[in-house]
Amino acid sequence: MTSAACTSKPVLYPNAQYKKAGEAKVSNDIDYCMAFAEKSVGRDSRGKTSVKSGVQGGLIGGAIGLGIGIVTGSPGTSAMAGAAGGAAGGAVSGAVQDDSNSLYKKFVERCLREKGYEPMGWK
Repeated sequence: MTSAACTSKPVLYPNAQYKKAGEAKVSNDIDYCMAFAEKSVGRDSRGKTSVKSGVQGGLIGGAIGLGIGIVTGSPGTSAMAGAAGGAAGGAVSGAVQDDSNSLYKKFVERCLREKGYEPMGWK
């Protein structure tokens, strides 16, 4: 079984094709489209985007904190606090941004539409 099975799955509207195919065929078609998408375009990694955004946020937060600390007289403490806050904010931002517009998900949805299904979202 591919690692695509470990991710969320598309939710399909129970249209005529869905009803005609039956649950087993629908499940097989979803698995096929997910494996096809993974092989063709790969799967975006929210973790990589979250880490990258977290590092960027940490660097920016640390620089801002250092600047504030120099003015207030506690550069070390302010820089650490700024870095921690920036890293947390950046990581959350990266996770949220990455989920909505994934090429992988679009590929799966197109594959399913070509098979006659109506993808509604992911669960």
